[in-house]
Amino acid sequence: MPHSNPVTHTRLIRNTTIYALGDIVPRLLSFVSFPILTRYLTPADYGIVSYVNTTNTFLLIVSLLCLNTYYLVYYYRQDDARGQAQLLGNLSIFIIVFNVLLSGIAFLCGNSLFGAIGANISFYPYIALGIATNFFNVLSILPMALFRVQERPLPLTILNILKGGLTFALTLLLVVRYHYTALGVLYSGLAIAAVFGLVFLWITNRHAIWRIDRRQLIHALRFSLPLLPGALSYYLVLMSDRVFIDKYLTLNDLGIYSTASTLALLLNIIVYGAYKAFEPYFFRIYGTDRFCSEFTKVKNGYLFILLCGALCLAIYAKEFFELFAGSEFLASYFYVAPILIGVVISAMTLMYSTVITAQNKTKLNSAITILGGIVSVGSNLLLVRHWGLPAACFTSAVSTLVMLELSVRAAGLKLPQIRSWLAVTVCSASTIFAVYILNIPSIGLSVLVKSFLAAITIWGLTVILRIRVKALLKSFTDKLQIL
Repeated sequence: MPHSNPVTHTRLIRNTTIYALGDIVPRLLSFVSFPILTRYLTPADYGIVSYVNTTNTFLLIVSLLCLNTYYLVYYYRQDDARGQAQLLGNLSIFIIVFNVLLSGIAFLCGNSLFGAIGANISFYPYIALGIATNFFNVLSILPMALFRVQERPLPLTILNILKGGLTFALTLLLVVRYHYTALGVLYSGLAIAAVFGLVFLWITNRHAIWRIDRRQLIHALRFSLPLLPGALSYYLVLMSDRVFIDKYLTLNDLGIYSTASTLALLLNIIVYGAYKAFEPYFFRIYGTDRFCSEFTKVKNGYLFILLCGALCLAIYAKEFFELFAGSEFLASYFYVAPILIGVVISAMTLMYSTVITAQNKTKLNSAITILGGIVSVGSNLLLVRHWGLPAACFTSAVSTLVMLELSVRAAGLKLPQIRSWLAVTVCSASTIFAVYILNIPSIGLSVLVKSFLAAITIWGLTVILRIRVKALLKSFTDKLQIL
C-alpha cells in the first residue's frame, strides 16, 4: 500500500498558502479602508452594499448553473490537452450566451420583482449596478478554475491582489473625494469587474478551443443541473438572513449585521484558500487506498486553523470596533461570535460535500443543501421579525449544523469525530467567556488578558487534535521561502 507522498503534501500546503495570500491582501485592504469609509458611510449605506452583494451571489450561482464544478471534475477525465481546451471553450460559449440572456431578463423584470417583494432598496440604481457587475464577474470563473486544476495558484493570486488593490483605490477616490457613499462602492466594483472580466476572457481565449459540442453540453447539464438546487439552497443558508433583515427590520440593523459579518467572514480567507487546494486534490486521489488517511490529516489541520482563526476574530471584535469604527458600529461586535459558528460549520461541510461530489452523488448533495435552505428560510421567516438579529445568527448555526451532520453521514467515511467535537466545545467555551462574560474597560489590559486566554485555548486544541505545531510552522515557513 503506497504511503502519502511528501511532495504532494508540500504542493498542497504551498498552494493553500498562495491561495490564502490572494484572499488575505484584498481583505486587508478592505480593513485598511474600513476606518476611513465609516466616516463617510452610515450603517444604512453598509446595508445597501451588503444587500447588493447578496443579490450578486444569487445571480452568480444562476449564471453558472454549477458548470464550473463539472469543469473541475471532468478536466481530469479528458484524453489529452486538446480535449481539456475544447472542454473550456465549449463551456465558456454556453455560459457567456446564457449570462447575456439572464442579465437582459434581470434588467427587464427586476424592478417589478423587487417592488413585489417589498424590498427597502431601490432597483435603480443599486440592484441594477449589481447585475452589471455580476455580468463581468461570471467571465472570470472558468479561467480561475483552470488555474486551480493546473495547480498554478500564483498567477491567480497576483490577479486577485491586483484587483483588490485597484478596487481599494477607486473606492476611496469615489467615496472620500467625490462623496458617492454607497454608490461609490458599487461603481468601483462595476468598473474593476469590467476590466478584469475582459482580462479573464483573454486568458480563456489563450487556453480554449472555441467549439460547440452539443453532446458534451447535454452531459454537462445533466451533471450540473442537479447541483443547482443545492447551490441555491446553500446560498439561502448563508445569505437569506440579510433578505429577511431588510424585510422585517431596518437598514441600520442590516448595516450592523453586515459589518459583523464582514469581520467574521475574514475566516473565509482560510476556508476558500484551503478549499481551492483540497477540492481538486480530493478529486484526484479519491478511490485510492490512501484517501481516508489523507482526508483525516487535512481535516484535523483544517479544523485547527479554523478554530484558531474564529477564536481570535471573536474575542478581539469589540476592541477592533472600538479602535477602528464609529460608535454607531460598536454593537456589531456582539454578533461576530455567533456568526462565526455558522462559518466554521459550513467550512467543514465543504470538505464532506466535496467527497460526496467525487462519489458522483450530486443529487444527494443537492438534497442536503435543499434541506438546509428550507431550515434557514423557515427559521428566518418565523424568528427574525420577533427576535431580530440574534435570530438570524441562530438560524445560520442551526441550518449549517443540519447540513454538516447529513453530509458526514452521506460521505460514509466512518471516521472518529470525538476529538473534533471536543475541540469545538473547548473553543466555544473560551469564546463565550471572553466575549460575553469578561468585561475589562481598559482596551490594553483587555487585549492582554484575552491573548493569555487565547494562547491557553490554542495549546489545548493542539493536544486534542494532535497537531504538531513545530512541523506545521516549519512547513509554512518553507512554503513562504518557496514563494
